[in-house]
Amino acid sequence: MINAIDTIYQGHPETILGLDIETAKLNGFEENKAAGLNPHLSRIRLIQLCTGREVFIFDIDAIDLISLELLWHLPMVAHNAVFELKHLIHAGITPPEIDCTMLMANAISGTLPSLETLVQNHFGWTISKDLQTSDWNSPDLSKEQLAYAALDAVLAYRLYYDIMENMKRSQLQIYLLMRETQIAVAKLELNGFDFDMVGHVMLMADWEQKKTLAEQGVRQLLGHEINLSSPKQLSSWLGNNLDAGTSKTWPKTGKGQLSTDADTLAQYSDHPLVTPLLTYREIAKLLSTYGEAFSSHLNPVTERIHANFRISGAATGRFTCTSPNIQNMPRDKAFRSLFAAAPGKILIVGDYNQIELRVAAILSRDPVLLAAYEQGEDLHQKTASAISGIPMDRVTKEQRQAAKAVNFGLLYGQGATGLRQYAKSAYGVNMTEGEATNARNSFFKIYPRLAAWQKGHATHVHAITPTGRYRDLRSETRDYHYTEALNTPIQGGAAEVLLAALPILDKELEGIDAKLVNIVHDEVVVEASIEHVGQALEAVENSMIQSMLTIFPEACITNLVEMKIGDNWGEGK
Repeated sequence: MINAIDTIYQGHPETILGLDIETAKLNGFEENKAAGLNPHLSRIRLIQLCTGREVFIFDIDAIDLISLELLWHLPMVAHNAVFELKHLIHAGITPPEIDCTMLMANAISGTLPSLETLVQNHFGWTISKDLQTSDWNSPDLSKEQLAYAALDAVLAYRLYYDIMENMKRSQLQIYLLMRETQIAVAKLELNGFDFDMVGHVMLMADWEQKKTLAEQGVRQLLGHEINLSSPKQLSSWLGNNLDAGTSKTWPKTGKGQLSTDADTLAQYSDHPLVTPLLTYREIAKLLSTYGEAFSSHLNPVTERIHANFRISGAATGRFTCTSPNIQNMPRDKAFRSLFAAAPGKILIVGDYNQIELRVAAILSRDPVLLAAYEQGEDLHQKTASAISGIPMDRVTKEQRQAAKAVNFGLLYGQGATGLRQYAKSAYGVNMTEGEATNARNSFFKIYPRLAAWQKGHATHVHAITPTGRYRDLRSETRDYHYTEALNTPIQGGAAEVLLAALPILDKELEGIDAKLVNIVHDEVVVEASIEHVGQALEAVENSMIQSMLTIFPEACITNLVEMKIGDNWGEGK
C-alpha cells in the first residue's frame, strides 16, 4: 500500500488524478433509501484513484483514511464532486479543491448531466450503474464490483481532459466560480437544518382542520358529486355557474375548457364562486407537500433535515434544492418557524436587499436606479410615488406593496395583463387593466435606461450572465424567450453573487462556532452559538458584500445586506 501511495505521489505531483469513492450503508440503515448517499448513514468503503496509466483501489476496511493523507493535496477530479467532498469531510478530510466533470459540463451546456450521459455524449460508450446498489459491506468484494469502482475514476480522468480541451475562456470563468463553491455546499448539506417535529405535528393538525372547513365551504357550492381533483368536472361546473361576463373573459385550455389552474383561479380569487375553491386547493397543496411526507426527510442520526443543493441547477445558474426543497417554503410564518436553531444556538439571516433590481440597475446603467441605491432610497416607495404622482413621504403601505409588484413584475418584461395577474397572485394586489397600463407606463418613464436595455435585449436569441454563462434560447422548447432573454442576465447575475459569497463565508466562519444551514436565492442562513453571534453576523455581512463587489466591482453597497437574528427562521425573516 505504501508503494502505491509513493507511485501516485512521486509520479503525478502535478497532473490530475481521477477520483471516485464507493460507500457502504451503516448497520441498521440497510433499508434506508438515503443510506449510501448520506454520509451520516454510510461510510467510505473504497477510494479509487486513476493516474491515467493505472487505477489504484484502496479498501478502507483494510487501511485507515489517514494513511492516504499524503495524497489529498494533489489535484483531483470527480463526477459530482460534492458527493465525494461530503463523505471525505465527514470522515475528517478536507481536500483543498476537487475539480468536477459535472460542473465543467454545466459551464458549457447549462445542464448537470449524469456520468452515463456525459460518457455517451463524449465517447459514445454505454455504461451500467447497476452495481451502484450492490452490497458494498461484503468482506470480499467481487471482481465485478472492483471493476465497476475503478471505471468511474477512469471516466472522471478521461472526461476532465476531453471537456477542458473544448472549454472557452468565458466558460472556464463560470466553471471556476462553481468549483470554488463546492466545499461550502458540501458542508451545507452535511450541516443540515434543525426541524421542530412536535411543532410540525401540531401545525399539520391545524391545517387539516382548515382543510375540512374549506372543503365544507366548497361542497356547499359545488355539491358532493363533483370531484375536486378533476379539472374537467370543475371546468364544467364553472361554465354552468359563472355569470356570462366572467365566463367570457375566463382563460381557456387548449381544448376549449375553462382553465382551473392555480394562476387562473388566483386572478379571480375575490369571486364568490372561486374564493372557497382556491382556499381549499391552497390548503390541500400545503398538506400534500409539507405534511407527513415532509417529515420523512428528517435524518434518523442527526435529527436534522439535510437537503440536496444543486450548484447552478437552474438554467439561469441559480441553485436548486431537492429532498426536500427548503429554498421554496410556504409563506406561512408558522411553517418557517419550524426550522429552528439548535439548543444554545441562534439563527442569523443575511438577506440581499433587492438584489435583482440592483443587478438590473448595474447592467442597464440606469442613472435613476443607480442614484436611488447610492442615496439609500426605498425603490418601492420611489416607484409608488411616480405611479401615484404624490411625494414619497405620503406613499401608503398599500401603494408601496403595489409598487413592489410593479418593480419585480416589469423587470422581466411583463405586459399590462401579465402585471395585473402577477400583482394579484404574488402580492395580493388588485389592479384594473387601466391601472396596470398606467403603472407600466410610469415605470418606464421614470427608469428610461432600463426600458432601453430591455428593448435592446428583447429580440436576443441567446443570453449571457455577467460572469459569462451562455444560454442559447433557440435550443429550448419554451415559448417565452422574450422573458428569458431579460431574466437570465439579471437572475444569473444575482445567482453568481451568491455563488461567490459561499467560499468567502466558509473562510470567514473558520474558528467560529457557526455553520451554514440554508441558502435561498438572495439569502444566507447561519446557525451560531450565542457566544459567537457577533462574529458570525460580521462574517455573513462581510462575505455577502465582498461577493457583490467580486461580481460587480462598481456596485453600490449602501443598504446592500439586511441582517436579522432569531430563534427560528420565521423570526429571522
